[in-house]
Amino acid sequence: MDFKFFRNRIKVSLYSIGIFAFFLLVSLVSLYIVREKILDNSHIMGQQLAARFATRETGRIKAQEILLRSAAQNLAHMLEMKPDMTDAELEEALTHFTDYMEKNADVGRFDMCAVVHGHLIGKRLEGQPTDVASLKWYQAALSNKSGVAYTNLYQYGKNNERLLTMAVRFSDNNVLAMNLYPERLNGLLSDNKLPKDSYYYLCDPSGNIMFTINDRNLSIEEEQPYVDKIFKEIRDSDSDVSFITDYEGNKRGVYYTVSEKGWISIVTIPYDFLMGDYKDLMQWFSLTLAIFLLLAAGLALREHMLNKQLQSINEVIRVMSKSFLAVFRVNYVTGRYYMLKSTSPGPQEPEGDYDELLQELIKNVEPEATEEFATSFAREHIKNLVERHINDFGGEFRYRFGKEYRWLNVRLMRDDLLNKDEAVFFFREVDAEKQKELEHIQVTEQALQVARENAKSRNMFFSALSHDMRAPLNGIIGMAELAELHKDDCVQVKEYIRKISAAGQQLLTLINDILEMARLDNGKVEHVQETFMIAKVAQDTSDIFAAQAELEQKFFDSQLMLQEDEMVSGDLQGLQQILNNILSNAIKYTKAHGKISFLARRELSNERNRVHYTFVIKDTGCGMSAKFLEKIYKPFERDSRFGVPRVTGTGLGMTIVKSLVERMDGSIHISSRVDEGTCVIISLPFNIVKKVESKPQDAMPKLEDFAGCKILVAEDNSINMEIISELLTMNGLEVVPACDGKEAVNLFESSEEGSISMVLMDMQMPEMDGCEAAEAIRALPREDARKVPILALTGNSGSDDVERAMAAGMNDFMVKPVQMKLLAQMMSAYLQH
Repeated sequence: MDFKFFRNRIKVSLYSIGIFAFFLLVSLVSLYIVREKILDNSHIMGQQLAARFATRETGRIKAQEILLRSAAQNLAHMLEMKPDMTDAELEEALTHFTDYMEKNADVGRFDMCAVVHGHLIGKRLEGQPTDVASLKWYQAALSNKSGVAYTNLYQYGKNNERLLTMAVRFSDNNVLAMNLYPERLNGLLSDNKLPKDSYYYLCDPSGNIMFTINDRNLSIEEEQPYVDKIFKEIRDSDSDVSFITDYEGNKRGVYYTVSEKGWISIVTIPYDFLMGDYKDLMQWFSLTLAIFLLLAAGLALREHMLNKQLQSINEVIRVMSKSFLAVFRVNYVTGRYYMLKSTSPGPQEPEGDYDELLQELIKNVEPEATEEFATSFAREHIKNLVERHINDFGGEFRYRFGKEYRWLNVRLMRDDLLNKDEAVFFFREVDAEKQKELEHIQVTEQALQVARENAKSRNMFFSALSHDMRAPLNGIIGMAELAELHKDDCVQVKEYIRKISAAGQQLLTLINDILEMARLDNGKVEHVQETFMIAKVAQDTSDIFAAQAELEQKFFDSQLMLQEDEMVSGDLQGLQQILNNILSNAIKYTKAHGKISFLARRELSNERNRVHYTFVIKDTGCGMSAKFLEKIYKPFERDSRFGVPRVTGTGLGMTIVKSLVERMDGSIHISSRVDEGTCVIISLPFNIVKKVESKPQDAMPKLEDFAGCKILVAEDNSINMEIISELLTMNGLEVVPACDGKEAVNLFESSEEGSISMVLMDMQMPEMDGCEAAEAIRALPREDARKVPILALTGNSGSDDVERAMAAGMNDFMVKPVQMKLLAQMMSAYLQH
């Protein structure tokens, strides 16, 4: 289809080129014919000019011949009457003839002489020989018995004057002669007009210039070489016309004629004059040709761009057509179809009956869609679609290829570019896309199911969480009320305060677990690589939980098979959190007098600088069901089996442990039986660090070390403000309280420069939050505003809050609640004391 189109385009282009070539050839041939015709006409004009000049010259000279013959006859008659006339009488007669001829002749200057009876009578030219036998004109007259004889130009005298002689014979060997001067002959042709810048030359048979008509203001001697060149061109040319280049380098046409006396009449006309009309014609032709070429170039460029665009469109169509299995052009009125492309499905005939095509297609359509396919693409239904102005109609179905079914997309499309009552039938395979779509639907359904399960788990979690949060809160409120009632009993009040602290710690643990899980979900947990002694970490952890077990009347056994001074590098915080969660669960779910064992050992390793450590935590607690073990790592899951003792928990601890273990490239295995206990085995890799001599550590700083320092505290919560203020003032520090960020900025600005040692800035406050307040303080025009340490107080240790605090100009951050030891360390790092 596309190759045929381009072949037609090429035929059109070749046809256009052929027409242009024919037009150009005809134009060039026409111009050549016109040029030759102009040259022929120029030849005729030049020959006519030369002939006209020759005719005028012949007529004038013949008049002189008549006079000369008349004089010769009179002289002959006189000699007959008186044969013995003396020379004096003869000279008198010649004088009489000369006077008469001067009155009647056109020639202004001439001389007459005669040879009578062998004697030269009349004017003798200077240097002329006395022997009549040597006179050229005498011999010429004797030779020409029937007419007048002419000599060629010759020179005589001291001035080399140029002349020619005409002579006629009479009575025996007597001759009468007339000497003519060419410079006088110029007047004969002065009334003849020549074309502009044209020259005329009258020459004797030898080519000597007798006279000339031109505007060059040159002497005869200066003109003679030019005429000699013309004579040479005439002799060398085979035709009657030739061209010559004059002294100025201009090309000229040469035209000549020869008179009966042998004189040559030559006319030279400028080539520019001859071809003037032809040049005008050439200019118009060149202009027309240039315009035509420009138009042709424009049309060719336009055609090239159109061809390029059509080629680009055709390439796109070809690429698009590759994605179609079959394309049919259908006339739904006549019921005929024309196949544009068909690899499959359908028949391979280039055209045929549409109803037969439809029946052939239906044979391989999946049974469930056969009836709908037949109805949807019947001719009557297509007509109905057209009437409703639906130009794109189709759908997807499964079509049988051999023994398998694959998904096809069929489209029936109409457009105004098509003929009336026509539509195009497209078939495209979409099996891969359909499979992906089905997989996507399946994945979406699975995701929806997971979301539903997560929602169910969250509902269960929040239901349990509401109880777990109310329990410590109710305990705190109840203990506070009891303390108020027994305020005089110090022992009882201390016990109430201890229980309030324990309930608060329980609530804080619950909140920390929730925040940790949120960070894990968001992928914002940072693992800082630290160097530490793993034996000391294991020992410290064992000591903490051994003390807690002792308080709860439970047995705690630890076996630490570790090298005491071995240094490792890894995520210390992650290790501590894993061990704390597992050990706290073991103690939490073990009844009084139960047993908890903690084993830590170093495994053998073939790796040079990397070693694995195994931690085993066993308990004799309530254990877990096999069903719950399958989902123990899912968030918000807690074993709600009957008989499990009601203990506090969020259902997040093991999810956090699993995530931390995987992030540290470790493994975890849990085995448990109901009412028998649980065993957790954790394996974690760490890098071995070479030992370095430890420097003696300075004594841990205390808050009282900074007594007298003034601390600006910005906190919108009154209880938190009271706690922080009390901690600072009881250690000798002065507190400047601010209820929001704006007040903090105003207090700092109004304070004496350098009087405030540090700013504790809550992150979330009304009016102006902590970041805005820190930026405002740093922007104040005073020296201490740029140097004063600002610590962020935040309830969220996420990286986003820390990054915002650092970007706002704060120096460090602390997670609430404020711990005195950590605060003392930070004050030691930023304050000089």
